[in-house]
Amino acid sequence: MTKSYYAGQDLDAPCGRCKGETRHRILSITDGVPEKIICVSCKSVHKFRTEKVEKPASPAHPARPTQASRAASPRASASPSRFQELMVAEQAGAKAVTYTVSTRWDEGMWMDHPSFGLGKVQKRLGRKVDVLFRDGLKTLLSA
Repeated sequence: MTKSYYAGQDLDAPCGRCKGETRHRILSITDGVPEKIICVSCKSVHKFRTEKVEKPASPAHPARPTQASRAASPRASASPSRFQELMVAEQAGAKAVTYTVSTRWDEGMWMDHPSFGLGKVQKRLGRKVDVLFRDGLKTLLSA
């Protein structure tokens, strides 16, 4: 038997702002399922979410790879992607500098960012620079 809902109906649902399950009122319904609800306690409006499915318990500490297994397994960064190959070819011997906020970055400089990898400064905008990385254009701080 499927549960039927109607606008204005009260129900208990999880509230992100209240951090718990509280009383909500249905504001809108789509295909017989509540779409927007409002929390009676904090008056926040959000999407209706069904109860979360319980995840199976995972071990507290997964087994870490040993030094020998790490040396034996190839790293993802060991085989450069086509993007990295093109960037290195375009780099033509220019040295990539490790990114720091205190460095003054100018257009055309090459950067080695700890999170984004190899990138080239495209544009300088005051104390900010646009850098092209594999993941796309990022705006970073510069001295």
